[in-house]
Amino acid sequence: MQNIYILVLLYLLAACTKEKSSESFSSPRPVKVVKVGSLSTIDRTYTGTVEAEEFSILAFKVAGTLTSLQVEEGQIIPKNDLIARIDPIDYQLNYQTAASNYETAKSIYERTDRLLQQNATAVQNLEIAQADYIRATSALNIAKRTLGYTRLLAPFKGLIEKKYVENFQEVQIGEPIVRLVNPDKLNIRFILPETAISLMQIPKTIYVQFDTYPEHWFRAEIKEYIYSSDGSGIPVTLRINDPDFDPFRKEVYPGFSAKVLLKIENTISDNFIIPASALLFENNRYYIWLVNPEQMTVQRHPVKVLFFEDKALIKKGLYQNDIIVTAGVSDLKDGQKVSIQNSNTNQ
Repeated sequence: MQNIYILVLLYLLAACTKEKSSESFSSPRPVKVVKVGSLSTIDRTYTGTVEAEEFSILAFKVAGTLTSLQVEEGQIIPKNDLIARIDPIDYQLNYQTAASNYETAKSIYERTDRLLQQNATAVQNLEIAQADYIRATSALNIAKRTLGYTRLLAPFKGLIEKKYVENFQEVQIGEPIVRLVNPDKLNIRFILPETAISLMQIPKTIYVQFDTYPEHWFRAEIKEYIYSSDGSGIPVTLRINDPDFDPFRKEVYPGFSAKVLLKIENTISDNFIIPASALLFENNRYYIWLVNPEQMTVQRHPVKVLFFEDKALIKKGLYQNDIIVTAGVSDLKDGQKVSIQNSNTNQ
């Protein structure tokens, strides 16, 4: 008899639990939603640095003591202007010796040639004199060129971005003296977070702004970008292609900071922007919850996604005026009834 009472109690308890579970599933779940609309723009702003597209790290081809280094960082240098000079005394002595040897060899060669024409010497003597003359000519040319290497000239009109040495310092062959940059050919470099790599895959308009002209935005284009394997971000180099920038170029120099604006303007009618919180990731796929406004139920629906940090670009799977859930997506089930909490369903 006691066992019968226990069985009855267990049956009643199970029935109550089932009823509560059924009530819980059938009662509408409060959700926040948004109505899908065409993507207008996504703006992303980053900080960059102005860099020179054309630059040269200048160094001497001979060693010695600096006797002249009159340039300063930030100074504009015309093409072929003297940047630095090393003590030329030893190289001048070598040049003078080579010049003297050349004159001697030339004189001997010319005299031997005249003697040969008079049959007063052998052909062999002329050949020896000629070889000596050729060697002396080559040595003179080398000495002259080496003497010229004691002067470091600007290969193009540029700006002294950095000095590596000081005057009266001993310098070696190939040791950097200055970094000369062309201020008329500028790039902007910034680091794009790896989470925003999708930005590289879709059409966009790029603008840059400088502290010297805070009221102006200039159009730019991507010159190059490099994938990084260390997780530090993606270096992106931009080139300004805006003709309106030309009058302002003279006041923008390498080293200046710049603000970079990436503006994504959608021109594809079936691409949409939604909050990233509306996405559900299961079985290596992304889904959203579509709300049926007539039955007030939800249905899971696969989508193709590009991420933009806190937002996502849906490239496939949504349509204009679809209503999607934006919060609590992991707790929903197919066919579950919902009640909309936010009255505004416009995105």
